[in-house]
Order: sequence, then structure tokens, then C-alpha cells
Amino acid sequence: MKTPISMKALVATLIAIGLSACGPASLKTRTAPPGVASPSVGAGVVYAAVGASETVGTGSEQAARQAWPQLLYNDALPRTSIYYNFGIPGATTALALQTEVPEALAVHPNLVTVWLNVNDLIAGLTPDAFEGQIDELVHALRQRGSARVLIANTPYLDRLPAVVKCLGANPPGTAGCPTGVGTPTLGQLNARVDGYNAAISRVAAKEGATLVDLHAQGEVADQHPDWISADGFHPSELGYAAIAARFESVLKK
Repeated sequence: MKTPISMKALVATLIAIGLSACGPASLKTRTAPPGVASPSVGAGVVYAAVGASETVGTGSEQAARQAWPQLLYNDALPRTSIYYNFGIPGATTALALQTEVPEALAVHPNLVTVWLNVNDLIAGLTPDAFEGQIDELVHALRQRGSARVLIANTPYLDRLPAVVKCLGANPPGTAGCPTGVGTPTLGQLNARVDGYNAAISRVAAKEGATLVDLHAQGEVADQHPDWISADGFHPSELGYAAIAARFESVLKK
């Protein structure tokens, strides 16, 4: 008889995937284009990326070069721009509020991207609680309207190989999936994704941020399996390129 894995066990497993892929040295990075000085008047765009493992490029072979914020900077921003990546693998919105937001505000960005939701979701944070935290975060980063904030919603998670395995499609307790109790069904997981996405849409509208609809890409694991990395959870190089292109298309509107 199969024993369902607990949500706490699931989040521990999936966060461990990100941490092991990045290594300790990648827990926080700041990246600026070579030869560019500190932010100054007339320097152009100051871009700060706030997020979790996806923001630092976990799952790609060369995270610093292939993370989607780096690709967005390369392809969509003027060469006079300055880019900072404040992402932390495993970060929740609460952690980002405590650590990433103050550091991002310290560089006075006029463009910010935010992708934070998956770690909150798999940790069991309710949509209402998440909405309160993400609203606070976006409000702070908007700096009373002086910064443009692009915020991504939650993509489909139910067909990602790591999630399918850890939610009981295979016997738990194998291949990195510990045993436990209390896991929601896939239907409940999808309902939670929908709740988070509704919250993100409301916050974007309220705070004047711009929504980047990653959920509209559909079941990526089925439609574009080459967009998923070998860990079965994070994007691959092709996946990061597709995400960067999604952000770029919204940025240009």
C-alpha cells in the first residue's frame, strides 16, 4: 500500500534539488555587465531580479550565463543597463521580503522582475497569506511608481516529473522522495496554483505591476519536455530561454 508523501517532505525534497544543483556558492548572486560602473544618473536601466532557484538558473549547466534574467538583460535591455540578481534558491516570499527586497532597493532599480510562488505553494502557504506577502513585496519594489515591476505567475506543476513522482505516482521513499502523510491530490495542487495566480493578478492590478503569464504556456512537461532539466523540476537551458522570451514580450508592450 502506498503512503502519500507529506507536503513538508515534498518541499524539502524539491528545495534540496535546487540547493544541490546550485551549490553553496550560488545561494545569492549579484551580476553586473563587465565594465559597467555603479548606478548613476543617466546610466540607463538598473535592473534587479528577485526570486528563487529559477531566478539564479538552477537546472542549467551554466547558471550564471543561462538564467532567464541574464538572458533578458542580454537580449532586451540597453548595453548601458546594470543588472543585479538577488535570487536565492529555495526562497519564499517571506525570505525575499527579509533579504532580497532591502538589497534590491539599495541599488535603486527602475526595473524589477519578481518570480516567487512555487516554494510558498509547496510549503503549504494559503493563497490569502501568500497574497498579503506578495502585495507587500511588490508595493515596496514599485517605490511609489518609480520602478516598473514585472511579476510572473505560477506555471503548471502537476506534470513535472519530480512532482509526479513525489506525489505518489511511484512508490514513495525511493529516488529522493521520502515517505509521509497528508499530501494533497493533484487536483488540490492545481486548485492551489489557481488560487495563487488569482492572487498575483489582483496584486499586479492593485500595485500597477505588469503580469507575466507563465501559466498560459500550458503543460510544459508534456508539450515541451526539453524545457525541463534533468532534475525533473527546474527549467533547462531551452526552458530558461522560453521564460526570458516571455518576459521580453511583456517588457516591450
